[in-house]
Amino acid sequence: MTVTQGLIMGVVQGLTEFLPVSSSGHLALARRLLHAGLAQDLGMEIAVHAGTLVACLIYYRVRILKIFTQTFRNEEEGRKWLLWLVIATIPAGVAGLLLKDKVPEMFNSMTRIGVGFLITAVILFFSERVAVGRITAGDMGFWRALVIGIGQAVAIEPSISRSGTTIGAALFTGVDKRSGTDFAFILSLPSVGGATLLIVKEWVEGNAAFGIPHTVGALVAGVLGYLTIGFMIRVVAGGKLRWFALYCAAVGIVSFAL
Repeated sequence: MTVTQGLIMGVVQGLTEFLPVSSSGHLALARRLLHAGLAQDLGMEIAVHAGTLVACLIYYRVRILKIFTQTFRNEEEGRKWLLWLVIATIPAGVAGLLLKDKVPEMFNSMTRIGVGFLITAVILFFSERVAVGRITAGDMGFWRALVIGIGQAVAIEPSISRSGTTIGAALFTGVDKRSGTDFAFILSLPSVGGATLLIVKEWVEGNAAFGIPHTVGALVAGVLGYLTIGFMIRVVAGGKLRWFALYCAAVGIVSFAL
């Protein structure tokens, strides 16, 4: 693993974790194009995901603190947010535990990755067309939270975007654009954090090294991830998801040829 490779992986992760284009799918493409065996570098997986995880925590630090303080004070808004986040996390947690041994092999098929990109394109295209919701995340209720959670669980499949499916599910079920986007990004924290911890366990057991390339990857992913969150909020509010739908469709088609 070189510093240049770490830089590339950090850029890919930072730009694609919060954009609705699938960071996992792009990381798989990057590995294939670099021909560097990066799929086996668990340390880099940890580094770049930790970078975007910290970026999300920093960006939403005020909202997250508010959720917990309101819950502690037994205020309704905080309790609702926390409850819907817990409910929406369950499907991905179950899917992750059931499929964790099969996930690595999912990324061996570029055809499968291409199909995932095309599915993401369809979700983005149609969700924006029905995005007229007025319901805030705090008032979404059990079933909307569950549907968004199922959307996140579906994204365990290679190149189906987690942010795309969760934001899309929020829009489909009538949650307003800004509130739905915020909820989708905050929802990523427990699932991405849990998945990263599982990788950490494998990495520790393998006694793998962690060096400068990994540090570079983490820092780059964190900085770009932070900037991308704000950009994505503006994209959803401005009704620009169709451009990402077209992008995912194009990348999906290209994937079939790799």
